[in-house]
Amino acid sequence: MAYSAPAKDTFTGIFPAFAAVSDEAYTFWSGQAVLVTEPLQDCLGARMDLATMRATAHYLTQQGIGTGTEAQMAAQGASGFKRLKSGTLEIERGDSPAAANMGDWGTTSYGQQLYPMLKACVGGPRVSGTGCVVDGNGFNGFAGVLPPWVR
Repeated sequence: MAYSAPAKDTFTGIFPAFAAVSDEAYTFWSGQAVLVTEPLQDCLGARMDLATMRATAHYLTQQGIGTGTEAQMAAQGASGFKRLKSGTLEIERGDSPAAANMGDWGTTSYGQQLYPMLKACVGGPRVSGTGCVVDGNGFNGFAGVLPPWVR
């Protein structure tokens, strides 16, 4: 059975900053969120709705939709600012290494809250072949012991 995002009323009840979101925008961006969360449904379990709503809020914020500061800045094209100056006021956003490691999800607070949920479902060891080691014992890890003429 295919998963569908929570109703707009449920979403705006949990995330009131998006109370004025249009039906069309909610339908589209929640559909995009489902594309991310649905493959992880077995892992997310009871947190599936929360993950989908956080992804939806992330996408809406990036589009400048919502009443939060992040959304307002995105609407004005200033979401990725490094330094803003207006008169005597200067604001600079430091680069957060943790947020940078989250890729696109690190660009909003909603994405930063979602990222650990997604990572827990897709994390694991990454294995890559390195070839044979010079002066090694001749074992390459894949095909067994290498013949002497290859060493």
